[in-house]
Amino acid sequence: MATAADTEGVSGDDQLKKEEEIRAGRKALLIKAGSNYNFRSQFAGDDLEEGIEPSVDDLDFILPKLNVCILIVGTHGDVLPFCSLAKQLQERGHRVRIASHEVHRQTVTSRSIEFYPLAGDPKQLSQWTVQSGGRITGEARAAMADPSVLKKKDAMLKEICTSCWGAVSEPDPLSPYYEMFGNANGSMKSNSNFVADAVIANPPCMGHLNVCEALAIPLHIMFPQPWYYGTVEYPHPFSGLSYDKPMSSTGTQAKSNYASYSIFEGVLHANFGSFINQWRVATLKLPPVPWNHNFANQIASCNIPFSAMWSPSFCPKPHDWPEQCQVVGTFTQFTGKAITKVELSVEDTAKFADLIKWIESGPPPVFIGFGSMVIKDTTSLQQMIMDAAKELGTRIVVQSSWSKMDVETDCAGPEGELLCHNVGPVSHDWLLPQCCAVIHHGGA
Repeated sequence: MATAADTEGVSGDDQLKKEEEIRAGRKALLIKAGSNYNFRSQFAGDDLEEGIEPSVDDLDFILPKLNVCILIVGTHGDVLPFCSLAKQLQERGHRVRIASHEVHRQTVTSRSIEFYPLAGDPKQLSQWTVQSGGRITGEARAAMADPSVLKKKDAMLKEICTSCWGAVSEPDPLSPYYEMFGNANGSMKSNSNFVADAVIANPPCMGHLNVCEALAIPLHIMFPQPWYYGTVEYPHPFSGLSYDKPMSSTGTQAKSNYASYSIFEGVLHANFGSFINQWRVATLKLPPVPWNHNFANQIASCNIPFSAMWSPSFCPKPHDWPEQCQVVGTFTQFTGKAITKVELSVEDTAKFADLIKWIESGPPPVFIGFGSMVIKDTTSLQQMIMDAAKELGTRIVVQSSWSKMDVETDCAGPEGELLCHNVGPVSHDWLLPQCCAVIHHGGA
């Protein structure tokens, strides 16, 4: 910004021109020095109307090109949104690595994003969640029914936690293997060294904060469910409490909602705190964290930023969330862009030829999708769908993944036409616009 000495004795128009020249010069120097920042003004101007973005481009620091590691534990629906985020970061000059389960390697590398394999089996994790109902009480019941299940789950979560260290500090151990057999992405270097400058993570990783502390780098939590930061408006997703709106922000239900977040973290801390401390000392060379309830919810205690990945139109930011928590919307390939019609590749067009022919043969179908859910009784569920299609005369396309369903066996219409069609993994951006309604399990 121009100083008083720079603008003394200059008319208003000339002063504005001089300030613009100074800003342009500063921007050029920053770009030359290596900044990849999408320049925005920090000089908002007192005379701007409320809600109008300033138009002056200025920045007083250089934003370097960073090595960003995105740690993701979960299914395909957990990984895919972060692929869109990774591509946006790449466009701004950053080097991005997504670290997730090996089963997701192709999803990531096919988009020219670096990959690192985290431990753990997402299908098994999903199955355990179904068995427990996604609740703390369900976890306790499952452990009482079969203690070996809890032992196996704890072992897997510990492996995932410790694998986070390699994700932020080591080369991809399997990259040379994939290159040897011709499956590596040609745009990425084989076995190239990587040390993270910043980490983005979802909560199930658990080891995220510890590895960031070891490298003295920032952490940002992103997730499509509320986590860590308590609110009176609704409970923690794994608490099993009611989602009915509290009658009062000071009533018992509201207080229970708020407390459920710290209670959940307290249970995790009691179960894994000792193990994590051993790992911190032996591997990360960090001091142990005191093992009591005051240190259970370290993310909230350290004011780590949390981005809630859902639409604020669907569910606004809770009034009692702190400033570092923001509802930022969903992550898709169309974020910030005009939505365009998605075309299938030549390979996928051939792969889905039967589905394409079926869609074009009649009115738009209803889409029913179960994503990566592990369903206990697929036979009853698929029969229910086929019976509904025949009773209503409605065409239905059913997507299943880990729990395979076949809805084409007994689903003929009055004239012998096929009312239901199976489909596995497929682009929702291509398929859903061709459907008249969507019934979905709620994943990405």
